[in-house]
Amino acid sequence: MSIDNIRSDTNFLINTSTSSYPDVDLIRNVNRHYDDVVSTILKVDGRWKWDDTNNTSQPIGDITMTEATTAVAIPDTTYLTINRVEVKDVNGNYYQLTPFNEREVNYQALSEFLKTPGRPLYYEKVGGYINLYPKPSSSNVTLTTGLRVYFQRDASYFLTSDTIKIPGFAAPFHRLLSMGAALDYAIANEMNGKVNMLTPMIQIMKSELMEFYSSRSRDESVRLVPRKEDYGAGDGFSTSNSDKTI
Repeated sequence: MSIDNIRSDTNFLINTSTSSYPDVDLIRNVNRHYDDVVSTILKVDGRWKWDDTNNTSQPIGDITMTEATTAVAIPDTTYLTINRVEVKDVNGNYYQLTPFNEREVNYQALSEFLKTPGRPLYYEKVGGYINLYPKPSSSNVTLTTGLRVYFQRDASYFLTSDTIKIPGFAAPFHRLLSMGAALDYAIANEMNGKVNMLTPMIQIMKSELMEFYSSRSRDESVRLVPRKEDYGAGDGFSTSNSDKTI
């Protein structure tokens, strides 16, 4: 469905027109439900990561670091999730960094952890920043656009001037946008019959969307990997491999 199809379908569902449902309101509500669709997909997509098909570049960002400075600002507010971080050394080779959390640094002040500048080995995500440990040194890494971030980004939103643009997710579920925009109008105008009709339709299609995106990597076989557990000192608590101390 193009955005014009979505407009038409929205008006069809609730018997409205461009005069009773102005385009500025309709597109705003379509984009709100676009956010909801993206949020739903990100909760369930697996090894085949979703990215809006309207984007013309891969979701990879190269960020400049500052000499002997831990914090690196994430410049793009469309970074919704970070999947991987790499650093480029002075020879142009990239090395993957290991994510960690400050709680994993025990018996040492965080300011003392790998305090000598060098090639970063670990990274921590804090708000709009990535903290690097150790701090980057120009003797070891390429500072200018030398931090590579693999991420997932936001939707490519519609403008009121758009006519042929298509939602950047699987076509069988495009109607979630028109049904969502129709539901918003029905709620605002106390159209209870339409609300009762649209609500279960949206719920059913959203469930189908989740099922699709959680299982679309059908070219890969499922592997069962045993988890190691340490039942220490008879205390009844187990520690998985994810509980590590740096």
